[in-house]
Amino acid sequence: MLAPISINLNGAQLRLCDLDNPQVMSHCDESFLATEELQRADRLRSQRQRGLFLRRRALRRFLLGEFLGISPRSICFVENIFGKPQLSQFSPARCEFSTSHSKNIFAMAIAPKSEIGLDVEVLRPDWNLESVAAMYLERRQLRQLEEMPRLEQQKQFLRFWSLREAFAKASGEGIVQSSDEQISAEQVWNCIFNPDSPLPDWNWIQQWHQIGGHDAVISVAQNTSLQLCALA
Repeated sequence: MLAPISINLNGAQLRLCDLDNPQVMSHCDESFLATEELQRADRLRSQRQRGLFLRRRALRRFLLGEFLGISPRSICFVENIFGKPQLSQFSPARCEFSTSHSKNIFAMAIAPKSEIGLDVEVLRPDWNLESVAAMYLERRQLRQLEEMPRLEQQKQFLRFWSLREAFAKASGEGIVQSSDEQISAEQVWNCIFNPDSPLPDWNWIQQWHQIGGHDAVISVAQNTSLQLCALA
């Protein structure tokens, strides 16, 4: 699946792909990759994980090149202080992007100028969520979860987790840092359970998809107050 998924976030484009799909794999040309990307793949011990890593990196270049109308090989990446990847000043064109993966599912959001964050999570019905939920949710929110059937608990917490990660990425921090100072866990929870209470300067959207043998939730957050600056 390479066709753009319809979202309404100021010109942003969303792609959701099954990395085991032969049609997708045909676009994963490893010759696009830089030496550093190949070396990083070689450090992975699992052949499966190495293959998925190479496909993700090649597909990232292919989709960016397609969006910008440039050669995937000409794209240069840098990382900010939080490790978030960005296009460098040496790339022939600029945009903002965010990627995420879970198992064999890869997702990418591309925006022409505003900061964007993306997260995709595969539903795992056997996941023990209690200890994780207790770290981020208040008692009122935990009670809401407890009143739901088990599978619904999993889905709702996964929605919260995915949207929280998307906000963190769009803020420029990436998932390594906590986004609680900028957007609290309660605000993210309210985005899901009370969508009539929007966050200032933020647009977001969340969808469920069945792809690659999995049910997956995908969240996109766009920080409309941070605009990509054109290079001189």
